[in-house]
Amino acid sequence: MLLRDLTKVWVSEYETVNNRGEKSKNWKFKPMDTKQKYVYLNLQQDINELDRKPTGEVDYSIEKARTDVDYNIQKGNGISLTDISELEYFVPDYLVTDKIKIGSTTLYKLEKNNGN
Repeated sequence: MLLRDLTKVWVSEYETVNNRGEKSKNWKFKPMDTKQKYVYLNLQQDINELDRKPTGEVDYSIEKARTDVDYNIQKGNGISLTDISELEYFVPDYLVTDKIKIGSTTLYKLEKNNGN
């Protein structure tokens, strides 16, 4: 993949906090390795018939991120387009909902986070 097509993103993960019976997500920055705090992904908005809502509307909140590097990004992780490495409280921009391996390329399906 060409470097000019890649976007610098920061990855986060959450832990569930039980506060007197009410569960909430506490997001924490997840460094990928000791040298870099971010990763490079090729973000694209590929719209197809499977990305439609049940009402037939096109869902523009879904993006697909591709990479040929094996990062430790799992389903449920958060993806932020701004630097979150020094922040204590934040909500990621996207949530990883699917991880598909196609040959040497890994495709992550991202959905816009609505604040959960």
